[in-house]
Amino acid sequence: MNMQTSQFELLGITNQDIQEIFERAIDNSKSKNPSLMFLDASYLYTFDLADSTEIRKMNLLIRYGSVPAIEWHRLCERWYQDQTVRNSFGRILKPIKISRTLDRVTNQGMQMIATLLVGSGGDSLTTGFNFRGIGDGAAAEASPASTELANLVDMIDVNNAPEGGSLSRDGTTIYSVGNHSKSVPTPANGEFTECGMFDSDDETQWNMLDHSVFETPIPHTQNADAPGSTTVIYMCSA
Repeated sequence: MNMQTSQFELLGITNQDIQEIFERAIDNSKSKNPSLMFLDASYLYTFDLADSTEIRKMNLLIRYGSVPAIEWHRLCERWYQDQTVRNSFGRILKPIKISRTLDRVTNQGMQMIATLLVGSGGDSLTTGFNFRGIGDGAAAEASPASTELANLVDMIDVNNAPEGGSLSRDGTTIYSVGNHSKSVPTPANGEFTECGMFDSDDETQWNMLDHSVFETPIPHTQNADAPGSTTVIYMCSA
């Protein structure tokens, strides 16, 4: 089994862990012989407002190509492992809380990618999945049949969000970063539980690429901290 990770490392997860994830997926599939599979790692987090300016600067550098997208995801992994990060002025940057999950790339997203790869029917993928949503839904788990978040709280275009964000590709690995405004309403029970990637902010037209549900929710209080989420999608052949 081949997987291109562009030297991106998921700390605490071994190659054997990933191998077992795919073997279980193959065993549970109807065909028992999938030719294309996806694994995504998503992060849900909140930053202190005092750090928001620095976080915005970091993500704008990624958006405009000055810094590789993989660097942000390396930072996410460091933060998830309870490590601190210092900026060029020695300031320590670390989320108030960060959660990680390995979860679902949806049927809709894979169908759109398949349409792009095959190019059948004259249809083509004209827009990327540059919209990110965060929510506070009570879904037990993400499903390949997901078409929306269980309860959407806020949606942003990562390529235009003032707080910083980006959508980029390195080989077959897709990187999506979305930082939301401090003014996002306090979610139900004061916690975010899910995030997702979309190709539009119009629910009557959008297609969903990723749905991630977190066992460990992330607290957020309006105007007291700044929420955000990140997804890395690995395209794997099996």
